[in-house]
Amino acid sequence: MNNNSEIGQRYAKALFELSAESKSLDKIEKDLLSVHSLITKNNELNMLIKSSSLSRENQASLMEKLLKKMKVSPLIIKFIGTLAVNGRLNIINNIIEEFLKKLAHHRGELTAEITTAVPISKDINKSIVKEISKLTKTNKIELKEKIDESLIGGLIIRMGSTMIDSSIKTKLSTLKLIMKGV
Repeated sequence: MNNNSEIGQRYAKALFELSAESKSLDKIEKDLLSVHSLITKNNELNMLIKSSSLSRENQASLMEKLLKKMKVSPLIIKFIGTLAVNGRLNIINNIIEEFLKKLAHHRGELTAEITTAVPISKDINKSIVKEISKLTKTNKIELKEKIDESLIGGLIIRMGSTMIDSSIKTKLSTLKLIMKGV
């Protein structure tokens, strides 16, 4: 795990704990999603966040003005100001992602990513969700679908750090390695 990821996790944990303590998890989630959306859609703001030519205090001041206009919670304003002053504004997207993961875990939600060679039917989708639910003992499952034609057939399921790969591509690669060893 790289250093920025570890730092992002620590900041996300701190924000999560502060949000839970103040019973404002839903409001903080909404605010963070708004901030994330603005950052990803606005190139100038993105440059401001990544800029090393602006002082940390100037970054904090500009972000505070912007966030007040957005009417986000005081906790988010202080938090992002702290990120700026500490020179961590450049990893804000990572922190937001980590916060959202912690929130989903707190709510008992699970996001599973399924990759197939062709789109799957709703019936197959439902049966996969049902099996994941049995496996994880979680009823709140969001299934994100991706298409990768190079898989040829089969599927790959990712849930957190767990991966189940039953794709034909992987089976052929494994067979190729076995054949080289013979």
